[in-house]
Amino acid sequence: MKYFEAKLIVRGKKEVRHLLAETKQEAMGIAQGAGMVIGLKERAMPLAVRAEQLKEWALERLGSRALSVQELTVVVRQIGVMLNAGISMSDALFEAASSTEDKRLRAIVQQAIEDVEAGQSLSQSFSRHEAALGHITMAMVTLGEKTGTLAESMLKLADILEELRDNRTKIKKAVRMPAISLGAMVAAFVVLILLVVPKFQSIFSRLGADLPVPTQILIGAEHLLSNYGLWILAGLFGVYVGVRKLLERSYVARLNFDRYILKLYLVGDLMKRGFYGRFMLIFSELIRSGIPLTEAMETAGGTIENSYVKQQLADAARGIEQGKSLSVALEETGLFEPMVLQMVRSGESSGELDTMLGRIADYYKMRFNQLVDNFSALLEPILMAVIAALVLLIALGIFLPMWDISSAAMGR
Repeated sequence: MKYFEAKLIVRGKKEVRHLLAETKQEAMGIAQGAGMVIGLKERAMPLAVRAEQLKEWALERLGSRALSVQELTVVVRQIGVMLNAGISMSDALFEAASSTEDKRLRAIVQQAIEDVEAGQSLSQSFSRHEAALGHITMAMVTLGEKTGTLAESMLKLADILEELRDNRTKIKKAVRMPAISLGAMVAAFVVLILLVVPKFQSIFSRLGADLPVPTQILIGAEHLLSNYGLWILAGLFGVYVGVRKLLERSYVARLNFDRYILKLYLVGDLMKRGFYGRFMLIFSELIRSGIPLTEAMETAGGTIENSYVKQQLADAARGIEQGKSLSVALEETGLFEPMVLQMVRSGESSGELDTMLGRIADYYKMRFNQLVDNFSALLEPILMAVIAALVLLIALGIFLPMWDISSAAMGR
């Protein structure tokens, strides 16, 4: 990419903007979309811009492309409030871009200003950045444009994003203490192996005693960490990156992984309640706005990150197209419990499906909060078992040989 400086007249004022483009012609096209071009020159790329490009490249390789939920929430709510007050889309986007401190988000909004002024819709502009903005943002923006209620949709989107942020904060608080406790124990275990075990090993080797299995495990762990510790860390990092790339490029691998992770203790239940609650919330909003049932199902299902759940919901949407009722289509997915299916049947028969879906979303939200509030208590038995196993291994590994040597000495 090359670095260009463009002099423009935008809204009757002279501005200087810096652009990144492959060629001067491409830079000219970008500049013309922002205003009247009165000058365009290629410049040496500043070091800060090169550093930012390197950061973007690293984030893209590691898959960390999503924006900060907090920053996105602020921008979305600001746009919704200004649109609701009758301010034009371009001015609302301009004010939102000026207020955010996130450079990536600001660039996306600034690009949206140029696209909107060029005649494109907001959803068309945002679709180029769906990986960063998220499927939920795209679904709600598209909904607002289809129904002519973009301001209300943006405000509702801000509420959804705030709820997601709150949920993530709750999860972090719930796992913080167990993670700190386990991390401290593992760190103490590693330090003990590296510093204490070698001293006992030299004593045991001089005495020529037969070492019990726990002691052999400790000695083997010390040998691995001392000689191959860095290689082990590098290997684990390589496996992590390799698995991420495999999941990104292989749909089958991603499908199997996402299906398996839903079966994990606590984690699976937490994810399912979060996914299902979000799906029902967005689904109810789409139905309430008059979106056809099949289209609403496909749009709401598209906001789910888990590929297995997304596929099951897509199958349910195809079932509805074939003439099945919503309750039957959802039942065939095997995702939802009988009580939820009964509530859906009740909503279908009473003609208040959107209201019933909203109540189901509230039900999943309540169950999600209950699980998060009790997460530490539910995780505590596993944590205690791991800590007890490490302590027992260390104790047996160090003291068993000493007892054997003492017994042998007394026998002599």
